[in-house]
Amino acid sequence: MAETTIVMSTELITDRTLGDVLSQNEKGTFNASDLNRVGTAAEELRLIGIEVGYPIVGTFRTNYMEGEIPLLEEMEYYLSQVHICQNCFFDLGIPLPHTMDGLDYMAVNNMERLFVEIEKSICQIHKTKRHCGTANCGEGDGLY
Repeated sequence: MAETTIVMSTELITDRTLGDVLSQNEKGTFNASDLNRVGTAAEELRLIGIEVGYPIVGTFRTNYMEGEIPLLEEMEYYLSQVHICQNCFFDLGIPLPHTMDGLDYMAVNNMERLFVEIEKSICQIHKTKRHCGTANCGEGDGLY
């Protein structure tokens, strides 16, 4: 059996600052590239999760165009999918916004950080899994 790769190719941004927001640089504005990046990361993790036996649900749009302004309903759906992904795991201790209204840089950092932590969790699950056949499942060695 081939070894499963547990690394996302998408690099998430989790270090936005107030300075980024005030200067309105690429990290300081929330736009199509942010939406697409999170959607792409979620899809990568969904596929990795399937490979290692820990499915993650959540469906994201990944084709936002530069300058496109999503409707409020689309943004609420986006946030609901972030929450669904979070709920696939035990509490990772990452506070997420409950609405996209008044979104700040810390909330956006947390939404992307969630996927970094999910990736770490999947890696840990994969490293610590124990294979066991149905004929002797649960016998000895701490499997109960």
